[in-house]
Amino acid sequence: MFPVSRFYGGGIYFPGEHLAQVLDAWRAWLPTVGEEMTSSLAVQRLPDLPALPEPLRGAFVVHLRIGYLGTAAEGEQLIAPLRSAAPALIDLVGEKPFTAIGEIHLDPVDPMPYFDRSLCLEEFSEKTAQTLVELTGAESGCTLASLEIRALGGAFDREPEFPNSISSKGLPYVVFGFAVGAPEHAGQCRAELARVVDGLAPWAAGRNMVNFLSPDEATDAEGVRAVYGAERFERLAAVKRRHDPANVFRFNHNITPA
Repeated sequence: MFPVSRFYGGGIYFPGEHLAQVLDAWRAWLPTVGEEMTSSLAVQRLPDLPALPEPLRGAFVVHLRIGYLGTAAEGEQLIAPLRSAAPALIDLVGEKPFTAIGEIHLDPVDPMPYFDRSLCLEEFSEKTAQTLVELTGAESGCTLASLEIRALGGAFDREPEFPNSISSKGLPYVVFGFAVGAPEHAGQCRAELARVVDGLAPWAAGRNMVNFLSPDEATDAEGVRAVYGAERFERLAAVKRRHDPANVFRFNHNITPA
Protein backbone atom coordinates (compact mmCIF):
# COMPACT_ATOMS: atom_id res chain seq x y z
CA MET A 1 0.00 0.00 0.00
CA PHE A 2 1.43 3.38 -1.01
CA PRO A 3 1.88 5.65 2.04
CA VAL A 4 -0.93 8.21 2.21
CA SER A 5 1.49 10.93 3.26
CA ARG A 6 2.95 11.13 -0.27
CA PHE A 7 1.74 11.18 -3.85
CA TYR A 8 3.21 11.15 -7.34
CA GLY A 9 2.34 14.16 -9.43
CA GLY A 10 2.98 17.66 -10.63
CA GLY A 11 2.86 19.38 -13.97
CA ILE A 12 4.55 19.26 -17.36
CA TYR A 13 4.74 22.43 -19.45
CA PHE A 14 4.77 22.00 -23.22
CA PRO A 15 5.14 24.77 -25.83
CA GLY A 16 1.71 26.00 -26.86
CA GLU A 17 2.30 25.21 -30.52
CA HIS A 18 2.08 21.53 -29.58
CA LEU A 19 -1.45 21.90 -28.19
CA ALA A 20 -3.05 19.57 -30.75
CA GLN A 21 -0.52 16.77 -30.16
CA VAL A 22 -0.80 16.99 -26.37
CA LEU A 23 -4.60 17.02 -26.53
CA ASP A 24 -4.63 13.93 -28.76
CA ALA A 25 -2.23 12.09 -26.45
CA TRP A 26 -4.23 13.06 -23.34
CA ARG A 27 -7.56 12.00 -24.86
CA ALA A 28 -6.16 8.61 -25.87
CA TRP A 29 -4.47 8.13 -22.49
CA LEU A 30 -7.40 8.91 -20.17
CA PRO A 31 -9.35 5.66 -20.74
CA THR A 32 -6.22 3.60 -19.98
CA VAL A 33 -5.73 4.77 -16.36
CA GLY A 34 -7.70 3.95 -13.22
CA GLU A 35 -9.27 6.00 -10.47
CA GLU A 36 -5.93 6.39 -8.68
CA MET A 37 -4.89 8.81 -11.44
CA THR A 38 -6.41 12.26 -11.85
CA SER A 39 -5.43 14.83 -14.46
CA SER A 40 -6.24 18.06 -16.21
CA LEU A 41 -4.87 20.10 -19.08
CA ALA A 42 -4.70 23.89 -19.26
CA VAL A 43 -3.96 26.21 -22.16
CA GLN A 44 -2.19 29.18 -20.60
CA ARG A 45 -0.78 32.52 -21.60
CA LEU A 46 1.56 33.33 -18.74
CA PRO A 47 2.68 36.80 -17.63
CA ASP A 48 6.26 37.95 -18.04
CA LEU A 49 7.17 37.92 -14.34
CA PRO A 50 10.49 37.21 -12.56
CA ALA A 51 8.66 34.80 -10.23
CA LEU A 52 8.26 32.37 -13.13
CA PRO A 53 11.09 30.14 -14.39
CA GLU A 54 12.79 31.63 -17.44
CA PRO A 55 11.19 29.28 -20.05
CA LEU A 56 7.69 30.19 -18.82
CA ARG A 57 7.96 33.99 -18.66
CA GLY A 58 5.46 35.48 -21.09
CA ALA A 59 5.04 32.09 -22.72
CA PHE A 60 2.10 30.38 -24.41
CA VAL A 61 2.04 26.89 -22.91
CA VAL A 62 0.07 23.70 -22.44
CA HIS A 63 0.19 22.75 -18.75
CA LEU A 64 -0.53 19.07 -18.19
CA ARG A 65 -1.28 18.26 -14.52
CA ILE A 66 -1.42 14.83 -12.91
CA GLY A 67 -1.85 13.39 -9.43
CA TYR A 68 -1.43 9.69 -8.73
CA LEU A 69 -2.02 7.67 -5.56
CA GLY A 70 0.57 5.03 -6.32
CA THR A 71 4.29 4.52 -6.40
CA ALA A 72 6.60 6.77 -8.34
CA ALA A 73 7.71 3.78 -10.45
CA GLU A 74 4.11 3.03 -11.43
CA GLY A 75 3.44 6.69 -12.10
CA GLU A 76 6.47 6.98 -14.37
CA GLN A 77 5.20 4.12 -16.49
CA LEU A 78 1.66 5.46 -16.63
CA ILE A 79 2.55 8.96 -17.81
CA ALA A 80 5.22 7.88 -20.32
CA PRO A 81 2.79 8.32 -23.27
CA LEU A 82 2.10 11.89 -22.16
CA ARG A 83 5.77 12.77 -21.80
CA SER A 84 6.41 11.54 -25.34
CA ALA A 85 3.60 13.66 -26.83
CA ALA A 86 5.85 16.72 -27.34
CA PRO A 87 9.14 18.21 -26.10
CA ALA A 88 8.67 19.64 -22.60
CA LEU A 89 9.73 23.10 -21.47
CA ILE A 90 9.73 22.05 -17.81
CA ASP A 91 8.82 18.71 -16.22
CA LEU A 92 7.91 19.02 -12.53
CA VAL A 93 6.32 15.60 -12.01
CA GLY A 94 7.73 13.43 -9.24
CA GLU A 95 7.08 11.98 -5.80
CA LYS A 96 6.01 14.66 -3.33
CA PRO A 97 4.60 15.02 0.20
CA PHE A 98 0.93 15.94 0.39
CA THR A 99 1.98 19.32 1.77
CA ALA A 100 3.16 20.04 -1.80
CA ILE A 101 -0.21 19.26 -3.41
CA GLY A 102 -0.45 22.85 -4.66
CA GLU A 103 2.50 22.17 -6.96
CA ILE A 104 0.21 20.20 -9.27
CA HIS A 105 -1.56 23.31 -10.54
CA LEU A 106 0.85 26.03 -9.39
CA ASP A 107 -2.02 28.49 -9.12
CA PRO A 108 -1.11 32.08 -8.17
CA VAL A 109 -1.13 32.67 -4.42
CA ASP A 110 -1.52 36.46 -4.56
CA PRO A 111 -4.91 38.11 -5.16
CA MET A 112 -5.63 39.34 -8.68
CA PRO A 113 -8.65 40.76 -10.50
CA TYR A 114 -10.17 38.23 -12.88
CA PHE A 115 -13.36 37.07 -14.57
CA ASP A 116 -14.29 33.44 -15.09
CA ARG A 117 -16.71 31.02 -16.74
CA SER A 118 -17.22 27.27 -16.59
CA LEU A 119 -19.20 24.42 -18.08
CA CYS A 120 -19.28 20.64 -17.91
CA LEU A 121 -18.88 18.56 -21.06
CA GLU A 122 -20.73 15.38 -21.99
CA GLU A 123 -17.70 14.24 -24.00
CA PHE A 124 -14.31 15.37 -25.23
CA SER A 125 -14.20 13.98 -28.75
CA GLU A 126 -11.74 14.52 -31.58
CA LYS A 127 -14.00 17.28 -32.89
CA THR A 128 -14.11 18.88 -29.42
CA ALA A 129 -10.31 18.89 -29.32
CA GLN A 130 -10.11 20.42 -32.81
CA THR A 131 -12.54 23.15 -31.76
CA LEU A 132 -10.51 23.83 -28.64
CA VAL A 133 -7.38 24.32 -30.76
CA GLU A 134 -9.30 26.72 -33.01
CA LEU A 135 -10.57 28.67 -29.98
CA THR A 136 -7.37 28.83 -27.92
CA GLY A 137 -4.44 27.77 -30.12
CA ALA A 138 -1.54 29.79 -31.47
CA GLU A 139 -3.57 31.27 -34.35
CA SER A 140 -6.74 31.94 -32.34
CA GLY A 141 -5.93 35.36 -30.89
CA CYS A 142 -7.16 34.04 -27.52
CA THR A 143 -6.39 36.36 -24.60
CA LEU A 144 -7.53 34.18 -21.70
CA ALA A 145 -4.92 33.62 -19.00
CA SER A 146 -6.02 29.99 -18.70
CA LEU A 147 -8.56 27.51 -19.99
CA GLU A 148 -8.53 24.17 -18.16
CA ILE A 149 -10.20 20.87 -19.03
CA ARG A 150 -10.35 18.66 -15.95
CA ALA A 151 -11.20 14.95 -16.09
CA LEU A 152 -13.86 14.01 -13.52
CA GLY A 153 -15.31 10.61 -12.61
CA GLY A 154 -14.01 8.21 -10.00
CA ALA A 155 -15.62 7.92 -6.59
CA PHE A 156 -17.59 11.14 -7.02
CA ASP A 157 -19.61 9.42 -9.77
CA ARG A 158 -20.92 6.74 -7.43
CA GLU A 159 -24.08 7.38 -5.46
CA PRO A 160 -23.31 7.24 -1.72
CA GLU A 161 -25.47 5.49 0.86
CA PHE A 162 -27.00 8.85 1.72
CA PRO A 163 -27.65 11.26 -1.21
CA ASN A 164 -25.34 14.25 -1.52
CA SER A 165 -25.37 17.48 -3.49
CA ILE A 166 -22.61 16.75 -6.04
CA SER A 167 -24.07 18.25 -9.21
CA SER A 168 -21.51 16.91 -11.67
CA LYS A 169 -22.14 13.21 -10.99
CA GLY A 170 -21.89 11.24 -14.22
CA LEU A 171 -20.24 14.04 -16.21
CA PRO A 172 -16.73 13.28 -17.51
CA TYR A 173 -15.20 16.77 -17.85
CA VAL A 174 -15.38 20.30 -16.50
CA VAL A 175 -13.98 23.36 -18.30
CA PHE A 176 -12.88 26.43 -16.37
CA GLY A 177 -11.55 29.58 -18.01
CA PHE A 178 -10.46 32.90 -16.62
CA ALA A 179 -9.32 36.26 -17.96
CA VAL A 180 -7.19 38.61 -15.87
CA GLY A 181 -8.34 42.20 -15.87
CA ALA A 182 -9.39 45.13 -13.70
CA PRO A 183 -13.09 46.15 -13.47
CA GLU A 184 -12.67 48.60 -16.34
CA HIS A 185 -11.76 45.64 -18.57
CA ALA A 186 -14.87 43.66 -17.64
CA GLY A 187 -16.50 43.99 -21.05
CA GLN A 188 -13.61 42.62 -23.08
CA CYS A 189 -12.82 39.90 -20.52
CA ARG A 190 -16.40 38.65 -20.50
CA ALA A 191 -16.59 38.82 -24.28
CA GLU A 192 -13.49 36.64 -24.67
CA LEU A 193 -14.77 34.17 -22.09
CA ALA A 194 -18.07 33.98 -23.95
CA ARG A 195 -16.32 33.40 -27.29
CA VAL A 196 -14.25 30.51 -25.96
CA VAL A 197 -16.63 28.87 -23.49
CA ASP A 198 -19.71 29.23 -25.69
CA GLY A 199 -17.65 27.80 -28.54
CA LEU A 200 -17.71 24.49 -26.66
CA ALA A 201 -21.51 24.61 -26.26
CA PRO A 202 -22.17 21.69 -28.68
CA TRP A 203 -20.67 19.34 -26.07
CA ALA A 204 -21.96 21.08 -22.94
CA ALA A 205 -24.09 19.34 -20.32
CA GLY A 206 -27.11 20.99 -18.80
CA ARG A 207 -25.64 20.54 -15.33
CA ASN A 208 -22.44 22.13 -14.06
CA MET A 209 -19.98 21.87 -11.18
CA VAL A 210 -20.97 24.26 -8.40
CA ASN A 211 -17.35 24.67 -7.25
CA PHE A 212 -16.44 26.50 -10.46
CA LEU A 213 -19.49 28.73 -10.91
CA SER A 214 -18.63 32.41 -11.24
CA PRO A 215 -20.80 35.28 -9.95
CA ASP A 216 -21.94 35.73 -13.58
CA GLU A 217 -23.36 32.19 -13.80
CA ALA A 218 -26.61 30.69 -12.47
CA THR A 219 -27.83 34.09 -11.30
CA ASP A 220 -31.49 33.09 -10.81
CA ALA A 221 -33.48 30.17 -9.45
CA GLU A 222 -33.87 28.52 -12.86
CA GLY A 223 -30.15 28.79 -13.49
CA VAL A 224 -29.36 27.11 -10.16
CA ARG A 225 -31.96 24.41 -10.88
CA ALA A 226 -30.28 23.68 -14.21
CA VAL A 227 -26.87 23.39 -12.54
CA TYR A 228 -28.05 20.78 -10.02
CA GLY A 229 -30.63 19.04 -12.18
CA ALA A 230 -34.31 19.02 -11.21
CA GLU A 231 -34.27 16.01 -8.86
CA ARG A 232 -31.24 17.10 -6.82
CA PHE A 233 -32.45 20.70 -6.74
CA GLU A 234 -35.87 19.74 -5.36
CA ARG A 235 -34.27 17.62 -2.65
CA LEU A 236 -31.95 20.48 -1.66
CA ALA A 237 -34.85 22.94 -1.65
CA ALA A 238 -36.74 20.65 0.73
CA VAL A 239 -33.71 20.48 3.03
CA LYS A 240 -33.45 24.26 2.90
CA ARG A 241 -37.11 24.66 3.86
CA ARG A 242 -36.59 22.43 6.88
CA HIS A 243 -33.32 23.86 8.17
CA ASP A 244 -33.21 27.44 6.80
CA PRO A 245 -36.77 28.58 6.04
CA ALA A 246 -35.76 32.25 6.38
CA ASN A 247 -33.04 31.79 3.75
CA VAL A 248 -30.28 33.14 5.99
CA PHE A 249 -27.63 31.29 3.97
CA ARG A 250 -28.26 33.10 0.68
CA PHE A 251 -24.97 34.76 -0.33
CA ASN A 252 -24.12 32.13 -2.91
CA HIS A 253 -25.75 30.48 -5.90
CA ASN A 254 -28.84 30.40 -3.78
CA ILE A 255 -31.32 27.58 -3.37
CA THR A 256 -34.47 29.16 -2.00
CA PRO A 257 -36.55 27.19 0.49
CA ALA A 258 -39.13 24.98 -1.26
